[in-house]
Amino acid sequence: MKVIIYGFGRMGLTHFSILNALNPNIFFTVIEPNKILREILKSNINAKFYADDSNLDSPFEICIITTPPSLHLDLVKKSIHRKDKKIFVEKPFGGHSNIKNHISINHKNIYIGYVLRFNPCIQWIKSNINPKNIKSIHGEYISNTIEKKPTGWRNGKFSGVCNEMGSHIIDLILYISEFNDFKILQSKKQSIVSDIDDIVEANIKTDQNILVSLYFNWVKKNVRKPIFKIEIELKDEKKYYIDQQQINIYKKNEFVEKVAVTDLAKTVPYYLRGIDFTNQMVDLLENQNVMASFNEAILVNKVISKILS
Repeated sequence: MKVIIYGFGRMGLTHFSILNALNPNIFFTVIEPNKILREILKSNINAKFYADDSNLDSPFEICIITTPPSLHLDLVKKSIHRKDKKIFVEKPFGGHSNIKNHISINHKNIYIGYVLRFNPCIQWIKSNINPKNIKSIHGEYISNTIEKKPTGWRNGKFSGVCNEMGSHIIDLILYISEFNDFKILQSKKQSIVSDIDDIVEANIKTDQNILVSLYFNWVKKNVRKPIFKIEIELKDEKKYYIDQQQINIYKKNEFVEKVAVTDLAKTVPYYLRGIDFTNQMVDLLENQNVMASFNEAILVNKVISKILS
C-alpha cells in the first residue's frame, strides 16, 4: 500500500506512526518543504521525503493532508487529479470560509479528521440515542490554549476558537443529530488575546427543530486542561451529560446511570494520543463508517461562517 502525507508536523507524524504500526507493509511518501526538518527526518523515519510533489504522478491508495488549512483545497485538487483512492484532510477543511469551493470538487472518498467522533462515549451515544427523540443539545469547549497573540496563520481567518476547536463540537452535534440545515438564532464573538474569535456563543435551530446552544472559550485562565462536553435532552426528559471520559444519564433530574470510557474502550493495537486517533486510522484503512464526509465538513464550515458573520 502506498500512502502520501503532506506536512510532517505533529499531526503528520501522529498519523504516520499509527498507520505504520497498524500496517507494516505501507510505503510512505512525505512532502515536507522545510529543508532542515526534511534532512533530520530522512535519517530517522522510514519514508521517502520530497520538497514538493511535482514529480509524483502515480496514484496513491491514501493521501493524508495535514498542512495549514489555507493549502487544503489545492492539495485536494492535486490528489483528485492524481487519482488517489482515498483522501484524508485534517480539520477544519480549509477553514470556515471554504463553503463555495466544494462545488468544483467531485470525489466521493474525501474524509475530514474530526477525531472526537471516535471517542468511545460518543460512539455509545450514537448507538443508543435516536436523533428523532432529541429536544436540545448544548456543546462546549473550554481551555487556556491562547495565552499570547498567535503568529502566522493562527492569527488569521483560518484560525480562531470556532474554526480550530468549535468545529469539533459542531461536527459532533451534526454526527449525533444528523441535521441537514439550520438557522442561527443568536451569536456573539469576542477577541480577547488574538485578532480573531477567542470566545464564541451561539444558539441554533436545526431543520429537525432541535435547539442547539454553543459555547467556545480558549482563553479561560483557570482551566488546567482542555474540556469538551455535550449535553443532550430528549423529549421524554431524559438527559445525557457527555465528556471524553464518561456519560451521566438522568431522568427528570434523577440520576439513572453512569457509563465510563473504561467500560467501553477496547484494546487497540497501537496507542498514541488516545484510542480515538488509532480508531480513526483503522476506519480510514477499512470501511470509513465513522469518518466525517466531505459534505458534512462543508456543513460544519457553513455553521461556523454563519456564526462569525
